Amino acid sequence: MDSPSAYFHHERMKYTNHSEHYRIDAEVFDYLNHDRVGVDETRRRQTVLRLAGRMRGKNVLEVGSGCGWFCKAAAARGAKVTAVDLSQRNLDRIKAADPRIDTRYGDACDLPCEGMAFDLITANEVLEHLEKPQHALDHWRRFLAPGGRLLVSVPYRERIRYSLCIHCNRKTPVNAHLHSFDEQKLRAMIETTGYRVRRVMLYNNKALSALRLNRLLAPFPWWFWRLKDALWNRMTGKAALMSVVGER
Repeated sequence: MDSPSAYFHHERMKYTNHSEHYRIDAEVFDYLNHDRVGVDETRRRQTVLRLAGRMRGKNVLEVGSGCGWFCKAAAARGAKVTAVDLSQRNLDRIKAADPRIDTRYGDACDLPCEGMAFDLITANEVLEHLEKPQHALDHWRRFLAPGGRLLVSVPYRERIRYSLCIHCNRKTPVNAHLHSFDEQKLRAMIETTGYRVRRVMLYNNKALSALRLNRLLAPFPWWFWRLKDALWNRMTGKAALMSVVGER
């Protein structure tokens, strides 16, 4: 019997459509290993939720919901949540964890949400996976209510690495990341699509993590960690993540 890795590569070879590739990715492998939430991941989630703001009574859409940590947190905060993902397994788990969440199987560039309008659309580490991220941003704008907000999070200034696929003998980006973003690139992409950029935040300093200083800061509240994190980002320029809040 083929190993899971061999099966994964064999299945990918059957398709040329990138959406089908990502569907298989989501079913077979969890890049972020969400069963183990460490200090850095905890701070990432706290930061994204802070940027999302008050959600009670609002219609919220998460594009590429993955394991569902954000949509479950939004529902717990009183939002009416819709989760869209290419993995039916992920969606089933989200629905089992919180039946209030409306789970929909679909592509980030072809949302199964016709006729719906949202107060907040969020995509956490999704844009770097898409072949045409600006097309996705333009598509999402159709589903934002007037004055609605967009929250996108991506790796910051990522150096994309490649491995050689032993089956097709082609370079394959590690973690399936196709794009690297900095402030100027992502801001321009969002503004060109018609959003007004309201906030840009860099966070999760790589040096703090490498030196394990984040573990020492773990008992402290988010705001205290954020002061230290922002200071180290100014000194080193080595943030791991970036979030941008836009408004329609």
